[in-house]
Amino acid sequence: MIIPLYATSTAHVATKLVELRQDGGVAALGRVLTLIIHCEAGDIETSIQAANLASIEHPCRVIVLTAEDLDGPASMDAQIRVGSDAGASEVIVLRLRGAPGRHLDAVATPLLLPDAPVVVWWPDVWPDLPSQDRLGTLASRRITDATVAERHLAGEAGPLPLVAALTTGYTPGDTDLTWTRLTPWRAQLAAALEIPPLTAVAAATVTGPDSTASYLMAAWLTDRLGVPTRRQIADSPFLTAVEFRLAGGRRVLLDKESEESQAVLRISGQVDRVVTLSRRSRAEALAEELRRLEPDLAYGHLVEEALPRYLAGGPPIPPGPEDANS
Repeated sequence: MIIPLYATSTAHVATKLVELRQDGGVAALGRVLTLIIHCEAGDIETSIQAANLASIEHPCRVIVLTAEDLDGPASMDAQIRVGSDAGASEVIVLRLRGAPGRHLDAVATPLLLPDAPVVVWWPDVWPDLPSQDRLGTLASRRITDATVAERHLAGEAGPLPLVAALTTGYTPGDTDLTWTRLTPWRAQLAAALEIPPLTAVAAATVTGPDSTASYLMAAWLTDRLGVPTRRQIADSPFLTAVEFRLAGGRRVLLDKESEESQAVLRISGQVDRVVTLSRRSRAEALAEELRRLEPDLAYGHLVEEALPRYLAGGPPIPPGPEDANS
Protein backbone atom coordinates (compact mmCIF):
# COMPACT_ATOMS: atom_id res chain seq x y z
CA MET A 1 0.00 0.00 0.00
CA ILE A 2 1.32 3.44 -0.98
CA ILE A 3 -0.19 6.52 0.66
CA PRO A 4 0.71 9.87 -0.96
CA LEU A 5 0.84 13.06 1.10
CA TYR A 6 1.26 16.30 -0.86
CA ALA A 7 2.46 19.66 0.49
CA THR A 8 2.85 18.03 3.88
CA SER A 9 5.08 18.21 6.96
CA THR A 10 7.01 15.76 9.12
CA ALA A 11 4.40 16.21 11.85
CA HIS A 12 1.65 15.16 9.43
CA VAL A 13 3.70 12.17 8.27
CA ALA A 14 4.32 11.08 11.87
CA THR A 15 0.61 11.40 12.65
CA LYS A 16 -0.30 9.31 9.61
CA LEU A 17 2.10 6.58 10.74
CA VAL A 18 0.36 6.46 14.13
CA GLU A 19 -3.04 6.23 12.41
CA LEU A 20 -1.86 3.36 10.24
CA ARG A 21 -0.57 1.56 13.29
CA GLN A 22 -3.83 1.98 15.15
CA ASP A 23 -6.23 1.33 12.27
CA GLY A 24 -4.46 -1.31 10.24
CA GLY A 25 -2.07 -3.01 12.57
CA VAL A 26 1.06 -1.56 10.94
CA ALA A 27 3.57 -1.71 13.77
CA ALA A 28 6.96 -0.26 14.48
CA LEU A 29 7.52 -3.05 17.00
CA GLY A 30 10.28 -5.39 15.91
CA ARG A 31 12.08 -2.77 13.81
CA VAL A 32 15.76 -3.10 14.65
CA LEU A 33 17.06 0.14 13.13
CA THR A 34 16.29 3.22 11.07
CA LEU A 35 17.83 3.24 7.59
CA ILE A 36 18.11 6.70 6.04
CA ILE A 37 18.70 6.76 2.29
CA HIS A 38 19.84 10.03 0.71
CA CYS A 39 19.71 9.71 -3.07
CA GLU A 40 18.92 11.48 -6.30
CA ALA A 41 15.34 11.39 -7.52
CA GLY A 42 16.16 8.93 -10.30
CA ASP A 43 17.56 6.40 -7.82
CA ILE A 44 14.59 6.31 -5.42
CA GLU A 45 12.91 3.15 -6.72
CA THR A 46 16.06 1.05 -7.14
CA SER A 47 17.25 2.09 -3.67
CA ILE A 48 13.90 1.21 -2.10
CA GLN A 49 13.90 -2.15 -3.86
CA ALA A 50 17.32 -2.98 -2.39
CA ALA A 51 16.26 -1.78 1.08
CA ASN A 52 13.05 -3.82 0.93
CA LEU A 53 14.98 -7.00 0.12
CA ALA A 54 17.56 -6.28 2.84
CA SER A 55 14.76 -5.60 5.34
CA ILE A 56 13.65 -9.24 5.15
CA GLU A 57 16.72 -9.98 7.24
CA HIS A 58 16.74 -6.65 9.09
CA PRO A 59 13.23 -5.23 9.71
CA CYS A 60 13.62 -1.47 9.81
CA ARG A 61 12.07 1.91 9.14
CA VAL A 62 13.36 3.29 5.86
CA ILE A 63 13.43 7.05 5.33
CA VAL A 64 14.25 8.08 1.76
CA LEU A 65 15.29 11.71 1.25
CA THR A 66 15.76 13.49 -2.05
CA ALA A 67 16.27 17.23 -2.46
CA GLU A 68 15.32 19.16 -5.59
CA ASP A 69 15.22 22.83 -6.59
CA LEU A 70 16.94 24.11 -3.44
CA ASP A 71 16.45 27.74 -4.53
CA GLY A 72 12.72 27.39 -5.03
CA PRO A 73 9.85 27.76 -2.56
CA ALA A 74 9.87 25.43 0.44
CA SER A 75 7.66 22.36 0.12
CA MET A 76 7.59 18.65 0.89
CA ASP A 77 5.73 15.79 -0.73
CA ALA A 78 5.72 12.39 0.95
CA GLN A 79 4.76 8.78 0.48
CA ILE A 80 4.25 6.15 3.14
CA ARG A 81 4.68 2.59 1.91
CA VAL A 82 3.64 -0.40 3.99
CA GLY A 83 2.71 -4.01 3.40
CA SER A 84 3.82 -5.59 0.12
CA ASP A 85 5.31 -2.27 -1.05
CA ALA A 86 7.71 -2.11 1.88
CA GLY A 87 9.15 -5.59 2.42
CA ALA A 88 9.60 -6.16 6.16
CA SER A 89 9.91 -2.44 6.76
CA GLU A 90 7.88 0.71 6.53
CA VAL A 91 9.13 3.16 3.93
CA ILE A 92 8.79 6.93 4.10
CA VAL A 93 9.73 8.83 0.93
CA LEU A 94 10.27 12.58 1.30
CA ARG A 95 10.76 14.84 -1.73
CA LEU A 96 12.07 18.17 -0.48
CA ARG A 97 12.27 21.51 -2.24
CA GLY A 98 13.70 24.82 -1.11
CA ALA A 99 15.01 25.32 2.43
CA PRO A 100 14.05 21.85 3.80
CA GLY A 101 16.39 20.29 1.25
CA ARG A 102 19.32 22.03 2.95
CA HIS A 103 18.41 20.70 6.41
CA LEU A 104 17.89 16.99 5.87
CA ASP A 105 18.83 16.10 9.44
CA ALA A 106 16.09 18.31 10.84
CA VAL A 107 13.56 16.69 8.50
CA ALA A 108 14.61 13.13 9.34
CA THR A 109 15.05 13.42 13.10
CA PRO A 110 11.32 13.50 14.08
CA LEU A 111 10.78 10.27 12.10
CA LEU A 112 13.59 8.20 13.63
CA LEU A 113 12.61 5.14 15.62
CA PRO A 114 13.21 5.79 19.33
CA ASP A 115 16.13 3.98 20.97
CA ALA A 116 17.16 2.27 17.71
CA PRO A 117 20.44 2.54 15.79
CA VAL A 118 20.57 4.78 12.73
CA VAL A 119 22.32 3.84 9.49
CA VAL A 120 22.74 6.29 6.61
CA TRP A 121 23.22 5.01 3.06
CA TRP A 122 24.23 7.11 0.06
CA PRO A 123 23.45 4.80 -2.93
CA ASP A 124 25.21 6.98 -5.53
CA VAL A 125 27.42 9.98 -4.73
CA TRP A 126 28.26 10.87 -1.14
CA PRO A 127 29.60 13.86 0.84
CA ASP A 128 33.36 14.37 1.18
CA LEU A 129 33.23 13.65 4.92
CA PRO A 130 30.25 11.35 5.60
CA SER A 131 30.72 11.49 9.37
CA GLN A 132 30.49 15.29 9.34
CA ASP A 133 27.54 15.48 6.98
CA ARG A 134 24.26 16.60 8.58
CA LEU A 135 22.77 13.14 8.10
CA GLY A 136 26.01 11.36 8.93
CA THR A 137 26.09 12.89 12.40
CA LEU A 138 22.83 11.05 13.20
CA ALA A 139 24.24 7.62 12.40
CA SER A 140 26.50 5.00 13.93
CA ARG A 141 27.07 3.43 10.51
CA ARG A 142 27.52 5.28 7.20
CA ILE A 143 27.42 3.32 3.93
CA THR A 144 28.65 4.51 0.52
CA ASP A 145 28.94 2.75 -2.84
CA ALA A 146 31.92 3.72 -4.98
CA THR A 147 30.97 1.19 -7.67
CA VAL A 148 27.68 2.98 -8.35
CA ALA A 149 29.31 6.39 -7.99
CA GLU A 150 31.76 5.42 -10.75
CA ARG A 151 28.84 5.07 -13.14
CA HIS A 152 27.45 8.46 -12.13
CA LEU A 153 30.86 10.08 -12.69
CA ALA A 154 31.75 8.08 -15.81
CA GLY A 155 34.26 9.74 -18.09
CA GLU A 156 35.48 12.31 -15.58
CA ALA A 157 38.71 11.23 -13.89
CA GLY A 158 38.53 7.46 -13.47
CA PRO A 159 38.26 5.77 -10.08
CA LEU A 160 41.22 7.47 -8.37
CA PRO A 161 39.24 10.43 -6.94
CA LEU A 162 36.75 7.99 -5.40
CA VAL A 163 39.53 5.77 -4.08
CA ALA A 164 41.19 8.82 -2.52
CA ALA A 165 37.85 9.93 -1.06
CA LEU A 166 37.50 6.61 0.76
CA THR A 167 40.83 7.20 2.49
CA THR A 168 40.67 10.92 3.26
CA GLY A 169 37.03 10.93 4.34
CA TYR A 170 37.13 7.85 6.55
CA THR A 171 35.88 7.82 10.13
CA PRO A 172 35.23 4.60 12.13
CA GLY A 173 31.69 3.53 11.26
CA ASP A 174 32.09 4.23 7.54
CA THR A 175 32.07 1.43 4.97
CA ASP A 176 31.60 1.01 1.24
CA LEU A 177 29.58 -1.64 -0.58
CA THR A 178 32.42 -2.12 -3.06
CA TRP A 179 34.41 -3.68 -0.21
CA THR A 180 31.41 -5.76 0.85
CA ARG A 181 31.05 -7.22 -2.65
CA LEU A 182 34.64 -8.47 -2.43
CA THR A 183 33.87 -10.73 0.56
CA PRO A 184 33.28 -13.88 -1.57
CA TRP A 185 36.53 -13.25 -3.46
CA ARG A 186 38.51 -12.81 -0.25
CA ALA A 187 37.03 -15.97 1.25
CA GLN A 188 37.86 -18.10 -1.80
CA LEU A 189 41.39 -16.71 -2.10
CA ALA A 190 42.11 -17.36 1.57
CA ALA A 191 40.81 -20.92 1.21
CA ALA A 192 42.89 -21.49 -1.95
CA LEU A 193 46.12 -20.71 -0.11
CA GLU A 194 45.29 -23.42 2.46
CA ILE A 195 45.31 -26.18 -0.17
CA PRO A 196 48.49 -28.33 0.10
CA PRO A 197 51.28 -28.18 -0.78
CA LEU A 198 51.57 -24.86 1.02
CA THR A 199 54.01 -22.50 -0.69
CA ALA A 200 54.83 -18.85 -0.06
CA VAL A 201 53.31 -16.32 -2.42
CA ALA A 202 55.88 -14.30 -4.38
CA ALA A 203 53.60 -11.92 -6.31
CA ALA A 204 49.95 -11.36 -7.16
CA THR A 205 47.93 -9.96 -10.06
CA VAL A 206 44.37 -8.62 -9.98
CA THR A 207 42.63 -8.61 -13.38
CA GLY A 208 39.57 -6.47 -13.98
CA PRO A 209 38.39 -2.99 -14.91
CA ASP A 210 40.12 0.20 -13.83
CA SER A 211 37.84 0.49 -10.82
CA THR A 212 37.64 1.07 -7.10
CA ALA A 213 37.10 -2.67 -6.61
CA SER A 214 40.43 -3.56 -8.24
CA TYR A 215 42.26 -0.97 -6.12
CA LEU A 216 40.72 -2.32 -2.92
CA MET A 217 41.50 -5.92 -3.82
CA ALA A 218 45.09 -5.14 -4.82
CA ALA A 219 45.71 -3.09 -1.68
CA TRP A 220 44.23 -5.84 0.52
CA LEU A 221 46.40 -8.53 -1.07
CA THR A 222 49.55 -6.42 -0.81
CA ASP A 223 48.84 -5.76 2.85
CA ARG A 224 47.88 -9.31 3.82
CA LEU A 225 50.50 -11.17 1.79
CA GLY A 226 53.32 -8.63 1.93
CA VAL A 227 54.07 -9.10 -1.78
CA PRO A 228 53.86 -6.80 -4.83
CA THR A 229 50.40 -6.85 -6.40
CA ARG A 230 49.74 -5.34 -9.78
CA ARG A 231 46.46 -4.45 -11.42
CA GLN A 232 45.99 -5.78 -14.94
CA ILE A 233 43.32 -3.81 -16.78
CA ALA A 234 40.70 -5.88 -18.61
CA ASP A 235 37.71 -4.87 -20.71
CA SER A 236 35.12 -6.12 -18.22
CA PRO A 237 32.70 -4.47 -15.79
CA PHE A 238 33.74 -6.89 -13.01
CA LEU A 239 36.84 -8.46 -11.56
CA THR A 240 37.70 -11.45 -13.72
CA ALA A 241 40.71 -13.10 -12.05
CA VAL A 242 43.24 -13.06 -9.23
CA GLU A 243 46.53 -14.91 -9.71
CA PHE A 244 49.22 -15.81 -7.19
CA ARG A 245 52.72 -16.57 -8.39
CA LEU A 246 54.23 -18.98 -5.87
CA ALA A 247 57.80 -19.75 -4.98
CA GLY A 248 59.16 -22.44 -7.28
CA GLY A 249 57.17 -21.29 -10.31
CA ARG A 250 53.75 -22.66 -9.30
CA ARG A 251 50.65 -20.53 -9.57
CA VAL A 252 47.14 -20.29 -8.18
CA LEU A 253 44.54 -18.69 -10.44
CA LEU A 254 40.95 -17.88 -9.42
CA ASP A 255 39.33 -17.29 -12.80
CA LYS A 256 35.84 -15.86 -13.14
CA GLU A 257 35.01 -14.90 -16.70
CA SER A 258 31.30 -15.22 -17.31
CA GLU A 259 29.54 -17.52 -14.85
CA GLU A 260 27.26 -15.59 -12.52
CA SER A 261 27.74 -17.83 -9.49
CA GLN A 262 30.86 -19.91 -10.17
CA ALA A 263 34.58 -19.59 -10.89
CA VAL A 264 37.41 -21.97 -11.73
CA LEU A 265 40.31 -22.45 -9.31
CA ARG A 266 43.44 -23.50 -11.18
CA ILE A 267 46.47 -24.70 -9.18
CA SER A 268 49.63 -25.87 -10.92
CA GLY A 269 49.85 -29.65 -10.94
CA GLN A 270 46.27 -30.17 -9.75
CA VAL A 271 42.88 -30.75 -11.35
CA ASP A 272 40.84 -27.60 -11.90
CA ARG A 273 38.17 -26.99 -9.28
CA VAL A 274 34.80 -25.30 -9.81
CA VAL A 275 34.02 -23.10 -6.80
CA THR A 276 31.10 -20.92 -5.79
CA LEU A 277 31.77 -17.23 -6.41
CA SER A 278 28.60 -15.23 -6.84
CA ARG A 279 28.34 -11.57 -7.76
CA ARG A 280 26.50 -9.92 -4.92
CA SER A 281 23.52 -7.72 -5.68
CA ARG A 282 23.13 -4.33 -4.09
CA ALA A 283 20.50 -5.75 -1.72
CA GLU A 284 22.78 -8.62 -0.64
CA ALA A 285 25.68 -6.26 0.02
CA LEU A 286 23.44 -3.89 1.97
CA ALA A 287 22.03 -6.76 4.05
CA GLU A 288 25.55 -7.88 4.97
CA GLU A 289 26.48 -4.41 6.18
CA LEU A 290 23.33 -4.12 8.27
CA ARG A 291 24.35 -7.26 10.18
CA ARG A 292 27.01 -5.30 12.03
CA LEU A 293 26.39 -1.97 13.69
CA GLU A 294 29.90 -1.59 15.07
CA PRO A 295 32.81 -0.26 12.99
CA ASP A 296 34.29 -2.63 10.39
CA LEU A 297 37.88 -2.89 11.64
CA ALA A 298 39.16 -4.69 8.54
CA TYR A 299 37.79 -1.99 6.25
CA GLY A 300 39.15 0.72 8.53
CA HIS A 301 42.65 -0.76 8.37
CA LEU A 302 42.38 -1.07 4.59
CA VAL A 303 41.44 2.53 3.84
CA GLU A 304 43.50 4.17 6.59
CA GLU A 305 46.74 2.23 6.13
CA ALA A 306 46.89 -0.39 3.37
CA LEU A 307 45.27 1.62 0.56
CA PRO A 308 47.37 4.79 1.04
CA ARG A 309 50.53 2.65 1.05
CA TYR A 310 49.43 0.92 -2.16
CA LEU A 311 48.59 4.21 -3.88
CA ALA A 312 52.01 5.56 -3.01
CA GLY A 313 53.60 2.63 -4.82
CA GLY A 314 52.91 3.89 -8.32
CA PRO A 315 50.38 3.43 -11.17
CA PRO A 316 49.04 0.04 -12.34
CA ILE A 317 51.23 -2.00 -14.67
CA PRO A 318 49.67 -2.44 -18.14
CA PRO A 319 49.33 -5.99 -19.44
CA GLY A 320 52.40 -7.26 -21.24
CA PRO A 321 53.06 -10.03 -23.80
CA GLU A 322 53.61 -12.61 -21.05
CA ASP A 323 50.07 -12.00 -19.73
CA ALA A 324 48.52 -13.12 -23.00
CA ASN A 325 50.09 -16.56 -22.53
CA SER A 326 49.24 -16.96 -18.84
